[in-house]
Amino acid sequence: MNDAERQDAMMHWRELAVAVLTAAGAALGEEDQIDGDGDVPGRAVIVLEDSGPEEIAIHATFFPQLQDLGGGEVGATPAQAAALELLEQISDDDPGAP
Repeated sequence: MNDAERQDAMMHWRELAVAVLTAAGAALGEEDQIDGDGDVPGRAVIVLEDSGPEEIAIHATFFPQLQDLGGGEVGATPAQAAALELLEQISDDDPGAP
């Protein structure tokens, strides 16, 4: 594996680890938190990690998955909506963001 392939593999496995840990955390002890509609509380996990001397990598995982409502809109729980807002603010502060 060359350096670029190794870096891609590390990023892939890191994202997978965050997703698995989020799902595992959501699965533990949620039975008593299920409301009358059968919904479990939403969760958003944001991971900030150093990716260079002055660079930060941002990863976000949502449980349950966000719902695509079409037209660029997503259905989210209050916690997930707050996380999305935070992520948007972070990207607005980044002059290099698209």
